[in-house]
Amino acid sequence: MTASMQSLSALAAGYSLGAVAVAILLVIALHKLEPEFDPSWRMLSEYSLGKYGAIMRFAFILGGSGVAACGVALWQAAGLLAVGLPVVALGPIGAAFVDTDPVTTPRPEMTGRSKVHAGLGALFILGFPVAATCAGIGAAMHSPAGLVLAWAAIIPWAGLMWFLGATFRFGQPDMVGKPEVRIGWPNRFSMLAYLAWVALAGGLTLIQAL
Repeated sequence: MTASMQSLSALAAGYSLGAVAVAILLVIALHKLEPEFDPSWRMLSEYSLGKYGAIMRFAFILGGSGVAACGVALWQAAGLLAVGLPVVALGPIGAAFVDTDPVTTPRPEMTGRSKVHAGLGALFILGFPVAATCAGIGAAMHSPAGLVLAWAAIIPWAGLMWFLGATFRFGQPDMVGKPEVRIGWPNRFSMLAYLAWVALAGGLTLIQAL
């Protein structure tokens, strides 16, 4: 790796690590700032509808750009197998500019804006574990640290499985938007699992690059 490439990798890794860390801290703060959104059944995206919605939008941008930067940081090790990370990062970045409807909104009454938000969310929620796995496998071909990332991709997959399991269990049309539908924690765990993998990738890449 040339000095310039090494420097770019270190810069991107450092940004990804810092960006996702701040995004996580902002979301934690929102649980205190907007307690009206019960975390057991309200989705993370709904924090953008509250008084401090700008904080959630900023967290989306930080998290998404951190994921994209992680793809840049892993490019030298994983090559084209890292390209999925910037692609799925379009989900949270786009969601920062397109608010969702409250989860209590009946499906027939959902706005077009909310459907776009849901599509962006699906891109990230469904695509990230695949992107992380591919990037990890690509990096594993070149370093022991990459092997750690490949195995660590199990964590995002676990988050996705919990979220999908809760969605299928509680996803009946007559149940959506009710406090009995405990989908909030699976939603939060999956996002934390995704960003934790990015932080790990950023940290390992930064150590190798320096």
